[in-house]
Amino acid sequence: MYATVADMISRFGETQMIRLSRPEDRTAETVNADVINRALSDATALIDGYVRGRYFAPIAVPPAEIIRAACILARYDLADGEHTTPTTEMTKARDDVTAWLKGVATETIHLDLPLAEPTGTDAVGTGPRISDRERLMTRENLW
Repeated sequence: MYATVADMISRFGETQMIRLSRPEDRTAETVNADVINRALSDATALIDGYVRGRYFAPIAVPPAEIIRAACILARYDLADGEHTTPTTEMTKARDDVTAWLKGVATETIHLDLPLAEPTGTDAVGTGPRISDRERLMTRENLW
């Protein structure tokens, strides 16, 4: 995972993490680490989906931008539940992170990470391919 429960508490405060991780228990005084870790795991998987084509995933040492993105995505997921609804601020932050991740995926935003190299000469996207086989369908045999 790219972020920890401590990162979430540091970024959003313990009170908010208690409320989001235990929405049904208004008297709770501790966070439910399992619930937060599940949301962070989902956020990590989503981030990996965006960066995988360009960088090695999972990222061994995630930069601050990735940690921040994981926290924002996880907080939105925690708030989007049966007992809670994400605020406008949470929704905007999630949308901003998603747009940023799309920029990373389309190579308009660059991270200070080693780029993934193609695995071989026949990797997808390495250029045009030519086949030496005869065509099975031609203009003449389609009529």
